[in-house]
Amino acid sequence: MEAQKNKIDLNKVIDSEIQKNKNSFPLDVFPKTMQNLIENANETVMFNREYFSAGILSACATAIGNSSKLFNGSYFSKAIFWLIIVGRSGIGKTHPLVFAMQPIEYKDKMAYNDFKNDLKEFENQENKTNKPKYNKHILKDFTPEKLAETLQNNEKGVAIYKDELLGWINSFDQYKKGGDQQLYLELFNGGILTVDRVTKDSIRVEETNVNILGGLQPKLLKNLGKNGRNDDGFLSRFLFVYPKEVKPRLFTGKSIETVHVDNYKKLIANLYDAPARNFKVSQSVIEIFKKWQHEKSKESFNDDLEMLTQSKLESYVWRLALILECINQADRNECTEEISDKSIKDAIRLVEYFRINAFRVYDEMLDNNPLNQLPINKLDLYKELPIEFKRKDVLPLFERFKINGGSIDRFLKSELFSNPNYGYYKKKYTTGN
Repeated sequence: MEAQKNKIDLNKVIDSEIQKNKNSFPLDVFPKTMQNLIENANETVMFNREYFSAGILSACATAIGNSSKLFNGSYFSKAIFWLIIVGRSGIGKTHPLVFAMQPIEYKDKMAYNDFKNDLKEFENQENKTNKPKYNKHILKDFTPEKLAETLQNNEKGVAIYKDELLGWINSFDQYKKGGDQQLYLELFNGGILTVDRVTKDSIRVEETNVNILGGLQPKLLKNLGKNGRNDDGFLSRFLFVYPKEVKPRLFTGKSIETVHVDNYKKLIANLYDAPARNFKVSQSVIEIFKKWQHEKSKESFNDDLEMLTQSKLESYVWRLALILECINQADRNECTEEISDKSIKDAIRLVEYFRINAFRVYDEMLDNNPLNQLPINKLDLYKELPIEFKRKDVLPLFERFKINGGSIDRFLKSELFSNPNYGYYKKKYTTGN
């Protein structure tokens, strides 16, 4: 009887956790100090909550690196987190990521100063042995060989951080056709990396940890799936943050309160300083995961895209459970080796949020209708416009939707309209009002 009661309760828990906040980033997966930071940043400097939350997760995963692993009874998972932030240029997606990475950037700055000082001492030595190395944690412009060297020098791992991620992805295979993409497919699971070099010593890294964080404009989403990236599983390894509505980042004259900035710096420092741990899971954690995984696998079984997405989200549940557990313990100055039920439940809520974002991205990659690329105010305007019209007759409509100046002519000259006669315009697409 007790076992049956527990089973019923578990079903209710999983269903409620999946439904809760599934259409927006569930901020309460973070400790209260980080929730306060995110809310204060939204109020003062207008950081989008979803962009900022994702950036914080990426920075925390980098700080955890190779120091902690999770064993779920079948395999180990590490804090490896690949994330793409989707948003139009100028909408304010860069600033939250820059802030999130600041404590690690500062760590790299201090490491570089130490490296320069050590290098001066090295140059003054008669017997030059053990040349100092710069152990950095963030890579922006680099070759695959430099990535390997950095991982060799930094056992913790690194973050690849690119403001516009597609440019980096399109640079793959500059030196070896087919090599770069395959390299990253292997790095996703944090395995061994070997690089054989003709003029230098070969490199072998036994345990890698590479996090990826970058931005992408919606109009470039179709390019993301090119060169087989949607076929070999490369694209499905990324999680996406693509908010439906993003408010303009308006100047307020305020700044994030110091107490919240200090709390964030402390959290990142605690994650870096935490001892190496192998986390274990309880039977209740396993049952929570099994319940979710069994149901979602059945739902996605008959659709190739959904099944591929589900497969990668399953691996991310364990990774996110590890990251969230480490974050919450670092916030409380605790140090145990067990994943809590809350961490696995919150990880499930997060992957359901990321699932919705992923399908929104995939839908736009497959959709050739340019209306779906419009911000909401322009889409609403387009719906209101008559099929055929004269520019001067619809200017009040543009004013109502807060589109003015040169934006009016740029909009009318876009692919959304034809211009059959001078001064007259005709809509090309139906909107299903």
